[in-house]
Amino acid sequence: MAVRPELSTASLIKLSSFICWTWSYVFCAAKFPGKSPEWYSRAVTLVHGTVATAAGLWQCGIFTLTRERLTSKITWAHYATMVWSWGYFAFDLLWCIIYWTDSYVMLCHHISALIAINIYMSKQYTGCTFACTLALMEVTNPLLQTRWFLRYEGCNKNILYHVVEIMYLISFLTLRGVVGTYLTYEILHSDIFDMDEKLISLVFYIVSLIFISQIVGYVAYKYKTKIHHHTWI
Repeated sequence: MAVRPELSTASLIKLSSFICWTWSYVFCAAKFPGKSPEWYSRAVTLVHGTVATAAGLWQCGIFTLTRERLTSKITWAHYATMVWSWGYFAFDLLWCIIYWTDSYVMLCHHISALIAINIYMSKQYTGCTFACTLALMEVTNPLLQTRWFLRYEGCNKNILYHVVEIMYLISFLTLRGVVGTYLTYEILHSDIFDMDEKLISLVFYIVSLIFISQIVGYVAYKYKTKIHHHTWI
């Protein structure tokens, strides 16, 4: 029996997910008046990133991942996570368009995520693949948002801020650069993924490379002077 609902039902629950995320943003704005729109958006993003990481790692069974598991049928838990994340990416894309505080790369990332989730939802065996992809995409997000909140509160001079920033930079470059390169290579040369899945994986990889280039530029700009002025004894 197919797990996937009919198209009309799928559209309705995706819309419901989008409304829930939008309500979360409105609730956050009402609960914490005086903060900036970006503060509210990042609070919502922090919730999604944290829960998505936990759900993705749990659902993909990263320590017991096999070919059979990757080709197993979608469960209701997989489908619920897909719908839940689709609503978030739709909300955040709309927010970015309204406030236009993000680059074209971030918009491309969100649009690609929405298309990818639609692709995963249209098939019967992509639940584990989606969960692994979601976990890889979102695992560094809590660190990124924590870093932003620390800077927003004026804590960017203390040791905690620098620890969080370094953890984020290292984990992003490692997961998106090293692990992402390996996984993309394996996906493109695998016979268990369809062409549309390979294409969306390639798009995510290209977007990741752009983010990596931006991070490398940031590190070079911020830490080059500090490294040059540091004296080792």
